[in-house]
Amino acid sequence: MPYRAANIANMQTNPATDLAPLDVQLLWLPEAMPGNLFAAVDVLNTAAGILQLRKPQRTPPLSWRILTPPGVEAPLSASAMALHQRLPAQALPPERTLIVIPGLAARNAPHMGEIAERHPDVLAVLHDHALHGGLIAACYTGMVFPARLGLLNGVQCAPPWAYQSWMLQNYPEGDFSTDQPMSFHERLYTCVAPALQTEFIATLLGRLLDPDLMAACQQVLQYQQRRQRITSELSGEWLTPTADSPVYRATQWLQANLEQPYNLQALAEAAATSERTLLRHFRQAVGMTPLEYLHKLRVERAKVMMEVSLHNFHTIAAACGYADAGSFRRLFQQATGMNPSVYRERFTLRARRPHWKVEQKAQRALAS
Repeated sequence: MPYRAANIANMQTNPATDLAPLDVQLLWLPEAMPGNLFAAVDVLNTAAGILQLRKPQRTPPLSWRILTPPGVEAPLSASAMALHQRLPAQALPPERTLIVIPGLAARNAPHMGEIAERHPDVLAVLHDHALHGGLIAACYTGMVFPARLGLLNGVQCAPPWAYQSWMLQNYPEGDFSTDQPMSFHERLYTCVAPALQTEFIATLLGRLLDPDLMAACQQVLQYQQRRQRITSELSGEWLTPTADSPVYRATQWLQANLEQPYNLQALAEAAATSERTLLRHFRQAVGMTPLEYLHKLRVERAKVMMEVSLHNFHTIAAACGYADAGSFRRLFQQATGMNPSVYRERFTLRARRPHWKVEQKAQRALAS
């Protein structure tokens, strides 16, 4: 009996170019770990929002849906995701369809095997999908499904440590010699722990669709210490002074006075040391001069401002301490390998003004 796929949402296209569409189907079973599914949903929804902001007019290259066996209700309804739901333009071939198998809430290793035996229809669908060149990703104990089909034979991947001996005993053709948390083969991908599902799904999007999208999802969904600090500085909350080493005091002073003209004498005074001593120790500790470090800080601030603000580059350059936007443009390109307009096109997390103004008007019209 064919599976019922409830289409929930679909993505916008890659910011830089048109891409071959990709359909992600999230397998749901009564024994599945719900967190695996919801983590994938979070990544896909985040990716949809990012790409919609970057290129709202592009044809969607990625759809995602919940895949359930007959008689099993999907854990998310289409109506619950109505704001994101769009039907794919057409059915995609298996080589552009990824089935994601969640971890199973198994009591022990034998129970994991019993769950797989309980779903011959799942095994049949996966077998047919693999036979026609389809893509399969399995997380945690969900690896038992491709293992039973022989898809792990000769494939180097790490099963969950608590189930490794059972996997070795029951699937001796598998290569379970690695301790890498994820494996990426031509059409089969595995993840050893459910806690890595967010990173796993983002990485798959990067490999199968758009590396820039993977980077953006990870930046938004994972803790980013440097970006957290930069955005805090941009909001006017500066780090408190410290009486640590001269080099540390110098780096803190540069971060707090990033938009001010470079002044080695003032920097040395803030670090409570001589200019010559500061230069020597700074290079030893940081690997660059204070001015080079300041340039790096300014480029990082500019990157964040272009991602999360609507300011033009002249305003951003001034906020980063450069009166000459042309000079900063050259420095930015040298540091990032791309000019500011290309960087913003690829990595922005904000909609353009004309776009959000249209959205606001449309929302007000619908509300009236």
